[in-house]
Amino acid sequence: MKNERGKILTITSMKGGVGKSIFLLNLAGVYQRLGKKVLLVDLDFSNGALALSLNISPQKTIYHALDDLMHNRFQTVDDYISSYNEWIDVISCPKDPRHATKIEIRYLSTLLERVSFSYDVILVDTTHGFSKNNIIIYDHSDLLVYLMSNDLMDLKNSKNFMTIMKDIEMDHFRVILNESYMPSQNYFSDFDIHTMIEWKIDYTLSTKLYVKNLTGYLLEGIIPTLDEKTWEKKYKKESDFLFKMANDFIGEEDEYGKEDVH
Repeated sequence: MKNERGKILTITSMKGGVGKSIFLLNLAGVYQRLGKKVLLVDLDFSNGALALSLNISPQKTIYHALDDLMHNRFQTVDDYISSYNEWIDVISCPKDPRHATKIEIRYLSTLLERVSFSYDVILVDTTHGFSKNNIIIYDHSDLLVYLMSNDLMDLKNSKNFMTIMKDIEMDHFRVILNESYMPSQNYFSDFDIHTMIEWKIDYTLSTKLYVKNLTGYLLEGIIPTLDEKTWEKKYKKESDFLFKMANDFIGEEDEYGKEDVH
């Protein structure tokens, strides 16, 4: 067990189809390269696919973990964790979407506390939009990573998100413009986007990071940033940027590039 509590990063968006889950998986790969032990938590209860994308077949899911906490059956978090490799573990979303209505989300903070000293980074995937579950995890996160695309409807929704964040005085988040997921969506300049959402863009994932056969990787359960051929071809030139961004998220921006564990 570690002496320090791991950082909880929640990846969120206001619109589906912006590459949120693949960004989370690639970010997990970057943290592995930085020598960080990572836990992925899938809170997209109805449509989550982290375990599926990693070719993992969990016996128990977050539904079982929270249900067992509620009924005092919870013994060890290891009962609910599936391992992807020695660096990355997963707590998956419910296999049956009907379980989503039975989940007592108030026990989530207890679960996160149980796992926080066993991992360096906990990456939480959410559904998009302002759901009750999302708001609860926002409050328990060290940082929100808000992903958006260069799309008119997404920019409209993003402006609403920024307005709400300002109104509730929640400023522990980073805004990521994802141009790598759908490079054809390049309608607006950075200046236009900044003007429209009335908030700064902290990082832009450029079209240089676009991977053509993304579905093929997911079918094979491969994280692109951990695939050596893809890393050498697509990510190595951007590695300083990726390491810096990842370490900024956990407050270690001066440490990027010192390790590359794979």
